[in-house]
Amino acid sequence: MLRELTDREREEYFRGVQPIWGGGLNPDRFVAFQRRLADSREAAQRYRLFGLFDGDRLLSAMKAYDLGGSYAGEPLRVFGIGAVYTPPSLRRRGHARRMLELALAEHRSRAYDAAVLFSDIGGAYYERLGFRALESEECTAEADDLPRGGTAHPAGPGDEDLLVRIFARARAGDRELALARDGWVLSFQLRRLRELARARGMVEPEWGIHIVQPGGEAAAMLRLSREAVDVLDAGWTNAELREPLLAALRDFLLRSGRSRLRLWPAHQLRGLFSPRPRPGAIAMVAPLRPDVRLPGAGGPADFALLDHI
Repeated sequence: MLRELTDREREEYFRGVQPIWGGGLNPDRFVAFQRRLADSREAAQRYRLFGLFDGDRLLSAMKAYDLGGSYAGEPLRVFGIGAVYTPPSLRRRGHARRMLELALAEHRSRAYDAAVLFSDIGGAYYERLGFRALESEECTAEADDLPRGGTAHPAGPGDEDLLVRIFARARAGDRELALARDGWVLSFQLRRLRELARARGMVEPEWGIHIVQPGGEAAAMLRLSREAVDVLDAGWTNAELREPLLAALRDFLLRSGRSRLRLWPAHQLRGLFSPRPRPGAIAMVAPLRPDVRLPGAGGPADFALLDHI
């Protein structure tokens, strides 16, 4: 049976995935962090935890996201899949596959158009479930690769709508497979950053910058990793603001004490730096109705790091 996890079952799941995706947190801190995220206002209705059960026994579990998207100018209702997990003693028995088959069938019956996931185990396993691997690239840039002299305002509480507006305008007319910038993904990722900082005993992290000028706007949402500043998403409404934004990213990079920027080249970030295939987080998509239009295997997709949920 496939159903949502109870409170006790969520803790079992979180403790199971902690060694894989714990981010350096000990089990208790990681579970508390994941609980707060799952119970947050931002998670309501669009972020759920499912498991496959034999009676009361958890056989496999996953995260499920209700997302919007588009391809070739057509809107899509997208089922997002994350953190698929099976307890070690139950692996290689087909439990995860059965859970995913049931979850895909349920969302197909609810009129979803496609499913999306990011695989860290290659593509073959998910291809057997009807997924196809898409182009998955990443870029890095050192401070010397970026222009100098940029300044920007830090993004703070209340600026979420500003960034959503800029990112949405920067993607206008996009014809490749993309997830929607309706505000929820940004807000949910921001809640994740805040709760992770809380779990680590830190104050709210710097998470973004924006530039507002009479001729347009530019913004970036950022995340600090151990050695890099991750550009979760960025965009500008006037091409003249591209260089000032890149210069502001250089300033942020130096202030943070990190050595490089890291990003997935999507939308206006394409072509800025030399890309290379990603070793993990391989983007994959599966159709959930026979007539839906989606890119073929290896096709381009405009997924930014912000979409990696």
